[in-house]
Amino acid sequence: MREITMTNKSSMLAVVLGALLSGCASDAQVQTKLDAPTNAEVCCSDFSQYPYAQLNDNEDLKFDIDLGSPVGTFTTGNSHFAAFKFSERSGEMVVKLSSLMIDDSVFAPEAMLLDENFKPVQTLKFEDFKVQASDAFTRTSYIERLRIDASKTPYIVIYTPADELGNKVKVDHPAKVRAKEFGEVMPMVTDPVYTNQLGGRLELEIKTLKLRPYRAKPAVAPVAAVAAPAAMAATATAVVPKKADTQIRVQQETKDFYLSAIQNAVKSGDIPKALGLLDEAKALNVEGAQEAFVRAVNAK
Repeated sequence: MREITMTNKSSMLAVVLGALLSGCASDAQVQTKLDAPTNAEVCCSDFSQYPYAQLNDNEDLKFDIDLGSPVGTFTTGNSHFAAFKFSERSGEMVVKLSSLMIDDSVFAPEAMLLDENFKPVQTLKFEDFKVQASDAFTRTSYIERLRIDASKTPYIVIYTPADELGNKVKVDHPAKVRAKEFGEVMPMVTDPVYTNQLGGRLELEIKTLKLRPYRAKPAVAPVAAVAAPAAMAATATAVVPKKADTQIRVQQETKDFYLSAIQNAVKSGDIPKALGLLDEAKALNVEGAQEAFVRAVNAK
């Protein structure tokens, strides 16, 4: 009888201790807290400075956001992020963004679309994402699809809101999802719980529906040809005064010498010598040389 009593007491103690331990474990799970990156870790002060990866017309890209990813400041707080630039050929397109739930962890995504001047145009909130159960080909994930015009919003930045860090999401076990889908008996399984983390594995799928129209720039040659005479005239106008400013100033003695020598050569009948002196005088910018030659010839 004593043995039975002792056994019952031991069993009760084990139950109480188990309850206490499970309660502590439950409390520890609820109190999970993650801090957002600090301001000292922020890489850039403006969206135009973010490192953007170039995308193709169509993409099926798997990538990680982790502690090594750059940190930016958003309206929801600081976050590690990934930034992409859509193809310049893409116009209307469908974008599918998924965040995979792996090993009890997941990245709670938000996405911001920017215009060509890096100004926010549209924000895809975390609340817009839906939970998609896993199947034979994909994992359970947050997922959202949207249709955009890449010519108006050529950039996308993916991050997580700071107030979602550490929060937990409980999703239906895949077996339950299948049972509901096919109307079968619910299996006795435990629904998985995932914690929103600083990073995670994501997928970005892009399908271009319409290419952006190409518009050739007008030819430049005709404009240049029309503008050429005006440009030449302006150049000539600008050069002439400059040339006048740089003329050599001839001393009075030099001027008197050439004028006298030209006149004497003409008087003596040595016209070739007079012409030679005239050329030299012109080269030296001697004023009145031509007039002196003409007067001497007329006076002869």
